[in-house]
Amino acid sequence: MDRAFLEGLGLKVADTDGVVEAELELASGLALNPLTRQVISSVSFTVMGDRLLYVGPPEFVGAQPINLAFLTGTSRLEDLVMQTLNDHLYQLERRSNELSALGISAKVDPATLQLGAELERGPFRFTLGSSRVGQFRVVRCLHDGQELTIGAPTVFELSEFRDRAALEDFLYAMFGDVAGSSAPPPREDVPAELDVSISLKALFEAFGDAMVPPRSVMEFFCELKVGEDTVRFAAARLQGRTFRGLLAGPKGKIWAERFELDEFPGIRALVSELMGVPIEQIEVVE
Repeated sequence: MDRAFLEGLGLKVADTDGVVEAELELASGLALNPLTRQVISSVSFTVMGDRLLYVGPPEFVGAQPINLAFLTGTSRLEDLVMQTLNDHLYQLERRSNELSALGISAKVDPATLQLGAELERGPFRFTLGSSRVGQFRVVRCLHDGQELTIGAPTVFELSEFRDRAALEDFLYAMFGDVAGSSAPPPREDVPAELDVSISLKALFEAFGDAMVPPRSVMEFFCELKVGEDTVRFAAARLQGRTFRGLLAGPKGKIWAERFELDEFPGIRALVSELMGVPIEQIEVVE
């Protein structure tokens, strides 16, 4: 990127061993960390191609880069920086409220303004974190004090979970096989005699002539044996005939998407397609 162009945007530019760094003084005094009440006087970037990547202060690290290709010499870079900060503060408030609605305590680091939370159920302890655009992921998972890792990033949309238990079940489906656990640990707030699964066959035999109300909650869970591996399928109704599905195996998430009920091929057929295994070799674990 042309140095003169960067300086025309108000940046102080330095080139150290081929690494282009830039700093912007924030003259308005409006950039404020709401937790520490400290005014943020400047931001620093590194230049990567046609993008400015935030490298400081901590309140901005990890924010969406600024695309220089859309700027002109008259662009006010400070306005874009303020927009970045305000967007993040909006996401902090929105996601904190969503966590509270699920009965989960939100934690915000005063220095970085990073949002996180912790969940415990049985031997599992999950540490969750939110990106600066509000996307949640599993930062860490412990099982009986031992750290678990999976191959694929565990990213999810928080607003799709109606309560804390639904989120816990989703996380368990992601990590249960890695931990060698065959069933979700029971919730401590539910009496053991009430924490009993019911097969769809039993429900159909009892209520096969009835209709499911349009807004009722439906969640489904199934374990399948594929060769030597056990995989876990879970699905939850979002609205109408739209569901969120998840398939996880010993190495973590295999598939996670929304789907329409009318287009769903069936659990065994889905596993067959995703894992490239003949459907007759897939066995449902009773």
